[in-house]
Amino acid sequence: MSHVSTGRERLRGLDGLRALAVIGVLAFHDGRLGGGFLGVDLFFALSGFLITTLIIAELDRTDRLDLIGFWGRRLRRLLPAVMVLLVVVVVTLRSIAEPGEWIVARQDAPWAQFYAANWHQIALGNGYWDAFAAPSAFEHLWSLAIEEQFYLVWPVVVWAAWRWRRSAAVAATTVSLFVASSVAMIVLFDGGDPTRVYMGTDTRVFSLLAGAMVALPAVRDRVARLANRTRRSVDLVTTILLSALLASWFVIDGSDDWLFRGGLVGHSIIAALVAVSVSASNGLLTTLLSARPLEYVGRLSYALYLWHWPIFVFCSPERMEADGWRLTIVRLSSTLLFSVASYHLVEQTIRHRVRWAHGGAGRRAFAASMVGAIVVWLVVTVPATTNAVDDDAITGAIATTTSAPMTTTPGSTNASTTTTTFAPDLGPPIRSIYYLGDSVAYDMWPGVEAALLASGLEARSGAFGGVGLIPESSGPTPIEMLGLTLDEVRPDLLILQLSVWDAKQSEESQRAALEELRLLAVERDQRILLLSLPTFSPERTEPGQDLLEKNAMTIAATSPELIRFADQTSALGEIFDVDVDDDGNPERKRDGIHVCPTGAIRSARWLVSFLAANYSGVSAIVSNDWTLGTWSTDARYDSPPGACARL
Repeated sequence: MSHVSTGRERLRGLDGLRALAVIGVLAFHDGRLGGGFLGVDLFFALSGFLITTLIIAELDRTDRLDLIGFWGRRLRRLLPAVMVLLVVVVVTLRSIAEPGEWIVARQDAPWAQFYAANWHQIALGNGYWDAFAAPSAFEHLWSLAIEEQFYLVWPVVVWAAWRWRRSAAVAATTVSLFVASSVAMIVLFDGGDPTRVYMGTDTRVFSLLAGAMVALPAVRDRVARLANRTRRSVDLVTTILLSALLASWFVIDGSDDWLFRGGLVGHSIIAALVAVSVSASNGLLTTLLSARPLEYVGRLSYALYLWHWPIFVFCSPERMEADGWRLTIVRLSSTLLFSVASYHLVEQTIRHRVRWAHGGAGRRAFAASMVGAIVVWLVVTVPATTNAVDDDAITGAIATTTSAPMTTTPGSTNASTTTTTFAPDLGPPIRSIYYLGDSVAYDMWPGVEAALLASGLEARSGAFGGVGLIPESSGPTPIEMLGLTLDEVRPDLLILQLSVWDAKQSEESQRAALEELRLLAVERDQRILLLSLPTFSPERTEPGQDLLEKNAMTIAATSPELIRFADQTSALGEIFDVDVDDDGNPERKRDGIHVCPTGAIRSARWLVSFLAANYSGVSAIVSNDWTLGTWSTDARYDSPPGACARL
């Protein structure tokens, strides 16, 4: 993150606060400090405080504001390092990384270049804590985008207010905008994914404005007078506030709703109060925060923030073949090496040692660097798709698909290894199917739909990410909502793939939801086929999956005339493998849980075989023409980018 000097002298202690902030962020991204992401709010408060201090000082001294000079200093301070980062990371990843890594970075780079990364990530709909999204090497630049947008607009706002009624108008404007931004976060947060309010400039600018408020002369001068009269008391209060701030990072979790209903606002206010108090005092706390090692880390904080996340993403446990503290040491040492080089060779050189970065030459250098980066983005093009499906891949998926099991024996714990000793009751003919599940089923659906249509069935899907049977909030339960859908669709058979989200819940919750589903089936005389979860990679497997499947089999045995359970693990293998048939075309995405088109083919063939064997009215598929449809180019198989690229 950025930091600002106040002209001739630096404010003592603030580099130490920056050091604490960046240490918190690094620890959070390394998985060692759950609330370390709040270090960004400390950065924001510091930036708002220092920038507003500079602006008001210039207005008070000259009664004017050199906007071009202000923006030029900001660009010289921030732009060179981030441009080097963008180009180096994209070119490096393109050369040595997997497709998904470099494609995501290349897609994000132009947005980061023009300081719009936060709105780009909001538009993509990728949650900040998304468990399945491919991590972008530039995901962290959303905060830098907010700062730069603030730097672009805030000086103009302060200047206009100053021209109107000087300090009084600046104070009224600052407080009004702080309140408006705080209220916007609280009002717009709906209890779901907080990405919009967490990354939106309008809903996060209060963190910077908190710092701006304590930079107002009425506030800052009063704190300075208090520090002069009662230095020990101010130092004690500041120490308590800072200790509370840091302690909160050890207990707060990013998924806590209260953070977005006022918690972040309170944290920003405390951070701002700490900043102004430390800057006004020369007490013990300020002295400690000014210690040389801490001060140097603070000066490196911008470079550390820029470089740490791309390095953390690249230095994954799989690539480094390390975990725990060994991995942490590799990540931190690499981050420190790149950050020191960036600080001394790029930041300091361009700010203080070269003439061409100033004046007209600086403007030409700025334009040249922007154009040069655009040329790199044009050269490193993003493919329309990296989906590895081709005729050979499809042939391989067809040839190696295992046959489907018959219906399960009541009480069985593994349908794929159970031998059925009786002919199933096929029941009335099946003509229409409604397919439901979470994001795993959602990725399977294009292939499943094509196979069902090829077998002569009508098929619709309600699969989407995050859905389960167990309610997670008040209001209608998922099964009550399902009942409304069934009243509209009226399928002969509901196929419901069990959800990984339900596997995370308690046994009591699982049983209650499945019993509610059974009652729905009885009330509507609705036939239901419950499908087991396919095999996931070990790190994606939930401890409650076996329990969920056992409970599902129990419910099926309770009402066998309506509900059946089938184990589909044989379709993709009972041991997880990205490339089931070792042909270089992955059946599974690299996230360890979702499928690629060839995996969807295998699952779809298994499913239709099962239906033909266990339900009347379903014909076995005679031709494989359905595998060649355009469904295999669906965008979901490039989400995240490169997920289904050839190995």
